[in-house]
Amino acid sequence: MIEHIEPGRLGHMERAIFGDAGPRAVIVTTPNADYNVLFPTLPAGRFRHDDHRFEWTRAEFAAWCDRVAAEHGYQVRIEPLGDVDAAHGAPSQMGVFTR
Repeated sequence: MIEHIEPGRLGHMERAIFGDAGPRAVIVTTPNADYNVLFPTLPAGRFRHDDHRFEWTRAEFAAWCDRVAAEHGYQVRIEPLGDVDAAHGAPSQMGVFTR
């Protein structure tokens, strides 16, 4: 649930989890911002929850996952979470990092 971390602190989290702790597997989930247009009561430009610090599109999440995996020696697989809309993807997304 990475969207609850302040963007300026993501680097600290990356180093602590992927670098210092270095587990064999890490699972990261986050909303898919591309899907937000399908929520009829969610105003444009708003996050799904008041505690979200950001919400990434599928492309943004994939870029972050690829960078973190490469920097810390992981493989990553990105999976949709929920029913997939042909144009907007699934409501949420998951990165599964493994060594």
